[in-house]
Amino acid sequence: MPVQATFVSLRNPNFRLYLAAQIGSNVGAWIQITAENWLVLQLADSGLALGMTNALQFGPLVVLGLYGGLIADRFDRRRLLIVTQSALATLAIAVGLLAVTGLIALWMIWVAALLLGIVMAVDRPALLGFVKDLVGEEDLSNAIALNNAATSAGRMVGPVTGGVLVATVGLAPGFFINAASFALVVLVLARLDVSRLQPRRPVERKAGQVREVLCIVQRVRTLRMTVIAMSVVFVAAYNFQVLVPLLVSRTLGGSSELYGAAMSALGLGAVLGSLLIASRVKPGLRRVAAGCGLVGIGYAGLTLPGGLGVALAGMFLLGACCGFFNVTVASTLQLRAGDDNRGRVMSLYSIGILGSALVGAPLAGTLADCVGVAPTFLIVAAICAATALATALAGALSRRTRRERG
Repeated sequence: MPVQATFVSLRNPNFRLYLAAQIGSNVGAWIQITAENWLVLQLADSGLALGMTNALQFGPLVVLGLYGGLIADRFDRRRLLIVTQSALATLAIAVGLLAVTGLIALWMIWVAALLLGIVMAVDRPALLGFVKDLVGEEDLSNAIALNNAATSAGRMVGPVTGGVLVATVGLAPGFFINAASFALVVLVLARLDVSRLQPRRPVERKAGQVREVLCIVQRVRTLRMTVIAMSVVFVAAYNFQVLVPLLVSRTLGGSSELYGAAMSALGLGAVLGSLLIASRVKPGLRRVAAGCGLVGIGYAGLTLPGGLGVALAGMFLLGACCGFFNVTVASTLQLRAGDDNRGRVMSLYSIGILGSALVGAPLAGTLADCVGVAPTFLIVAAICAATALATALAGALSRRTRRERG
């Protein structure tokens, strides 16, 4: 696979700057998440408090995500992102200053998490939709793959870096580093060559625009089946914050260091999986079905005997499969969505990948407690396999219908 094909979207100068800033921003975000979780545990020493913090942070995206996508469709996305990224930087600075002065309290973290979640409900759909504005239709699938690799790199590097920072210099620097990463994104957005951005006309305000995009998704079979498959897989399989610690502690008898290594292996696999598919992205139900099946294979592989080495290799494989699935789903949604509703359609992706933990994480933890870790992985694999089969059948039916009409 030629290297230039893997990175073809980087021929766009604006996207090169944007991607570099996103790598830094994703690393900064995971550094802050690590520091914030540790701060909550210091203040409350409560798993419930930690769960509440994450629920407040991601809950608004689930409830308000479609409305955030509508805002992303109605306004200039570059200017909108300058506002949202500046707001996120301000929140990070505020919590960091409270931590430095010792005035921080749990309720303050919860307020900040809620505000962050509200801003993210607008910021995430705008970020996803802005990729099209940067590169256009021709390079969109490749740009989505590289953007997913940047996100996965943040997950791989950020927690490890955050843990070292907390241990060596304390909690507050993690928040300030994240604020600086947001400031870098704002600077890049302000310095982009606007003349190179793909022209788009913001959607005019009218009633029923959220319901309108749901009707479009329901009417277009490819969109409908992709959203269904995505939702099932995200809820069933993307509960890494629960399942990975349980694998390490109950199956491998490992430590926090091993947990960090497992998460890094997962992130590294996702980066390489995204890069491997970057030059071969072919959006559509056939590829979505393949992605569902691959995630199932990844989970089934984690049940194989063999000890630590096999488990880490399995985490890497699962990460690569998830990278394939993420890129395929996002590309299919982006290319099937029109410019007028791109923000709203992509908000469904944000809701799925970030909000699924509100439902999936408690279910995954309960299932693992009842039947064990390995049986839980096999159940997840079976759900992914069934979803793959249903999606493949829907794709075959769609192709046959098009042939009959053609």
